[in-house]
Amino acid sequence: MAGQARGGSVLDVGHAQLPNPHLDNFHVTGFDRRRAEGVSYQAQVQGDIRDIRELLGDEVFDTVLCGEFIEHVEDPYALLRSLKELMASDGRLVLSTPNPLGFPVVLLELLRNKSFFYTEDHTHYFLPRWVERMLTSTGFSVIDVIPVGLWCANVVVPLPVVATSYQVVYVAEHQ
Repeated sequence: MAGQARGGSVLDVGHAQLPNPHLDNFHVTGFDRRRAEGVSYQAQVQGDIRDIRELLGDEVFDTVLCGEFIEHVEDPYALLRSLKELMASDGRLVLSTPNPLGFPVVLLELLRNKSFFYTEDHTHYFLPRWVERMLTSTGFSVIDVIPVGLWCANVVVPLPVVATSYQVVYVAEHQ
């Protein structure tokens, strides 16, 4: 995701669990409910995502990273609109989310297994075409959709197919 960042400033939304170590060339602000320890970001802001605009004031960012976060919020459309407000007019959104068609999720769904890949902190699962629709309907232009690969026993096998990739990265800009 860091390789898709542009400009000088980055907002990393939901960074506390896994801060991005590849953002050394940027001025980075992390936003999360909790503070991350040992993070080299220039700033960290704590709070509820629904209050992000108020908490960040008039700040704007060249790139907003939103990795593995959108599936945790109740209103993903409101999230996308609020992130767009925080972006420079030529800003970029880099978003990733699990794919419900990815292996092994689809297998576990077919088996109706709720022991794995069925966490209570996810409120949604998004099909790739629908993420693109959410982005375009909230004022973004999708410029790239990048598959991460197949997840198999704690190993990700690179595979350039979006439809079956375990995770998908979406790169979007203002329309």
